[in-house]
Amino acid sequence: MRITQSIITRSLLQNINRNKENINKRQIAIATGKEILRSSSDPVKFSRASRFRKTISRNDQYLKNINGAKGWLDTTTSLLDNMSSGMIDAKEIAIQSADESNNAEMRKMLADKVDSIINDTVALANNTYMGKYLFGGTKTLEEEPFSYDGVDTVTYNGNSNNIYRRIAENYNISINIAGSQLIDMDIFSSLISLKNALNDDDTDGIQSSINEINSASEKLFSLTSATGSIRNQLTMTEQRLDTANMNLRSYLSQTEDVDLAKAITEYNAEEMTYKAALQVTSDAIHLNLMEFIG
Repeated sequence: MRITQSIITRSLLQNINRNKENINKRQIAIATGKEILRSSSDPVKFSRASRFRKTISRNDQYLKNINGAKGWLDTTTSLLDNMSSGMIDAKEIAIQSADESNNAEMRKMLADKVDSIINDTVALANNTYMGKYLFGGTKTLEEEPFSYDGVDTVTYNGNSNNIYRRIAENYNISINIAGSQLIDMDIFSSLISLKNALNDDDTDGIQSSINEINSASEKLFSLTSATGSIRNQLTMTEQRLDTANMNLRSYLSQTEDVDLAKAITEYNAEEMTYKAALQVTSDAIHLNLMEFIG
């Protein structure tokens, strides 16, 4: 095959274009800090980096879910603590009023205090977090979970369903206390029993209500402990996800980030090669032109 001057020139121009493309790649890598920007750069590394990013994104969503769940549980725990304080106050009233030295009028005054505790407890049970009722089961956006007729009945309007949050792969956790649990623990009924006994000037009924309030308080304490246990699970899972994401981001960096010192060195080498190729091509074309004139 006869090597013509046009073939030589074409080959030189192709080398120049190749050098220019390599320079552009190095410029982009230095500017972005990324060596792998598209699958054509390195299909294996690009696929691996994509998997890392997908897992990090999924973990970030789990972390958001955990943060919201912790806020929900913290608010719930605070409300349960306030309810427990109300039960303690009611117990003190019951003990005070059980004394035979109290007359009917005094007990009616104490009954009003217990009625205030009932109203306060209902108000606590109707609290919201981010606009959603905490104790309504899954009925978080409808009517208030609890209503009190002001006499002797507290009605629960929610349901007994659990609210779940996905906090890890194949791991959902229930974060709510359904109001039906408060009903089942006799929190309201024990307070109403005390109020009625005080209004009726019923010493035996008052004494009996002390035991009822004690029992309800113990159940309420157990419920508060349970929410604390759930929060601990959230914290441990959060720590694992944070560690996992830290490791994944390190792997991602190792996979796609450019070695800046190396990239600059290669860029300088490519630039020198490019300039040399330009000079060689210029000389070759000039020589060809002189021969043609000659």
